[in-house]
Amino acid sequence: MIILAHDGSIYGDWVARYALQFAASEADRKLLLLHVLDGNIKPDIVEARFARFTKDCQEAGVECSPHLLPLGKTVHRSLHQAIPRDPEALLVCGTRVKPNKRSFLSGSVAEKLLRSHQCPVLALRVVQPGLLGNPHDLLIPLAGHLSGFARVWPVFRRLALHLNTVHLFRALAINPLLQTHLTPTRKQVLHNIGRAHLAQICAELKELMPLQPFRLDQRIAFTTDWPHEILTLSSRLKVQMILLGVSERSLAHRIFHGVGLEKVLRETPCDIGIYRGP
Repeated sequence: MIILAHDGSIYGDWVARYALQFAASEADRKLLLLHVLDGNIKPDIVEARFARFTKDCQEAGVECSPHLLPLGKTVHRSLHQAIPRDPEALLVCGTRVKPNKRSFLSGSVAEKLLRSHQCPVLALRVVQPGLLGNPHDLLIPLAGHLSGFARVWPVFRRLALHLNTVHLFRALAINPLLQTHLTPTRKQVLHNIGRAHLAQICAELKELMPLQPFRLDQRIAFTTDWPHEILTLSSRLKVQMILLGVSERSLAHRIFHGVGLEKVLRETPCDIGIYRGP
């Protein structure tokens, strides 16, 4: 099942296109649509949006169950109580810049949902609404987690059928203070580690999806600035979406991780999904 946390705005409609595409690929073809009546958007406007979206779902053969939730202590708390605990489900929500150019993710409802452990979560920033939630070229930066491709699989399998190219990117982070002391031998060792990691990911992906409808591209780069590297590569490859994973550590340690994540969200040339896997 797909669960969509909709804020009632036009931007929420853009995010909803992804949820609809995902639900159309599910075996049960069900979508749970949630909105908290927090007073930011009039209920009649939300109801009109939901009526249109429900009609779109019906035309796609998706069963949509809309729910307007009363505001509890917070929007997040209200959503948290309504979201079923289901490791096979996927929760989709939006993230966008707040007033006065504040952060996209830090302190937002989306961040709180990413911290929850009820089900896998995908927080989207949509900059190309014309894609209608159906990107064909995908960039997946990888950080070398031991859990491998399992972290991204709940999101990836719902995108995979419409993909043309998947770029797997392993950024090998180098401390700027040590960059000049990195010998060719050490660089080769690090490169081999990165290559082995990508080979492992490709093997896992082949096992999960033997008949791959897309082309796999593998890339490795040394960098002292991983956000800049991701943004540069996504522009050069003209990808339509970036999938970037977060962990409890990267959500908590904002001095290093959070600043980079916000930079990618702010400057991305394409849609971006921040995911938290099982």
